[in-house]
Amino acid sequence: MKRFGSECGNMASDVDPIFLFRQRLCLLIVMVKARIKGYPAGEFRKSAVLENAAFLHKACARIDITLPHETASVHLFKERVKLLSVMATAMISDDCPLGLHQRDAVLENIESIVAVAFTKQELPLFHDILIAA
Repeated sequence: MKRFGSECGNMASDVDPIFLFRQRLCLLIVMVKARIKGYPAGEFRKSAVLENAAFLHKACARIDITLPHETASVHLFKERVKLLSVMATAMISDDCPLGLHQRDAVLENIESIVAVAFTKQELPLFHDILIAA
């Protein structure tokens, strides 16, 4: 029998690790902001947040990042991404309500990450994107 289509294998090995890291970081930021704005977190969103947070936390140790700004510290950026992954894991839990100071800390951390990693573009969070997330 002939088989058509792509070969079985790991297709993610062809993707640049920095691109994958950046896309997962964007996704985690969108999901965290959706949670802060009060959108419900179903089982699929919870598992997606946990999976992305774990991936980013592990990838910070493995990946070699070069930042466009000379003044930005790579170590500080990696620590902020790790902190965001820990915050996202705690936020997605039903047992951990968000207080006012915790929301401010999460948003401040996200602003710092976006200022360093996404300098030429903004992460627009339209109402449609948050509904789809």
